[in-house]
Amino acid sequence: MDMNGWQSGHQVAYGCGAWERARHQARLLVAWYDERDHGLGTPGPRRFSADPGPRVKWPWGSARHDTLGLLWRAAYDPGILVDQVLLSDALRHCAEGAEPLDAGPVPEAARSAGIGVGSAASVAGIRHVLQAHVEADLPRPRPAGARLTLGYRVRESRATPDWDLGDWPTALTRARQAMGRADDLRERGTWKPTDDERSAGARIGRGLERPATSPAASGHPAPRWLERASRLTATADTLTATAATLLGAGRDHARQDDAGRDDASPLAAVLGTTADACARLRADTEEIGRLRAAEEPCEPSDRAAWERAWELAHVPGALLEQTEETEDLVRALAVFLWVLAVR
Repeated sequence: MDMNGWQSGHQVAYGCGAWERARHQARLLVAWYDERDHGLGTPGPRRFSADPGPRVKWPWGSARHDTLGLLWRAAYDPGILVDQVLLSDALRHCAEGAEPLDAGPVPEAARSAGIGVGSAASVAGIRHVLQAHVEADLPRPRPAGARLTLGYRVRESRATPDWDLGDWPTALTRARQAMGRADDLRERGTWKPTDDERSAGARIGRGLERPATSPAASGHPAPRWLERASRLTATADTLTATAATLLGAGRDHARQDDAGRDDASPLAAVLGTTADACARLRADTEEIGRLRAAEEPCEPSDRAAWERAWELAHVPGALLEQTEETEDLVRALAVFLWVLAVR
């Protein structure tokens, strides 16, 4: 295998080497499992925590450590990208009689950090972690053509609202609550929108207007997921910048609501919470954008068919659901801003 070519492929697709990518993905797999497996009688799930960094020497037998080594080796042996590893293939390394990972090649990054990649006994002990991901309950069934690769599963788990990193429904709820509170304050006269607020709302509202894009309505293909998600992350940037401007202006003449709390701009709260909900798609959008650029053929014979098949293999149903619900939130924001402008 061309090691340099294999590593450069990871740099193009992920902006890091194979070991670093395996470390990142292993961390997420184990964090999801740890939180789901907290058990009865505990005060609450063990929340995802930040990566301790490459200098931490994980102990032998650690689920993080052995999952990392397993994923790296499962990609190294066939010479594929880490995210292309099928979880079913990774499970074979955990089977009884499988070659110990530490009997094979060890990446230089592991040597320099003073850690190995797993004995047969320790790797067999983490089979339940991978098995839990393979058998995970999903809000939507996986399409028949989807292949359960490592990358697909990580994106699926990040968008599944049953653990901390997938808690996007809470972000949407906060944004809708902020809209409801702002409406209530305005109707009671506690909040009287300024000219600057109305102007900012009208400007953003115009930017959120979207022409009909469904095939039935316009005769054109519906936008691909990457286009939709990129639009939402761009919306997050616009809303964040506008909210910051409004908050800065509000400090000069802060209001107080009827409970005596400082409330410089309910509109800023609406924009900020909606921006947070939209921004939760950023990691997947950037990741899938890089992967698509790395994998797109020069001249596909049928580009539309290639696009459909590629998205089926890379965009899980949970992520589609998150995107659709976030788009609904942005449509609600557009209505809120229209009412703000005309009243």
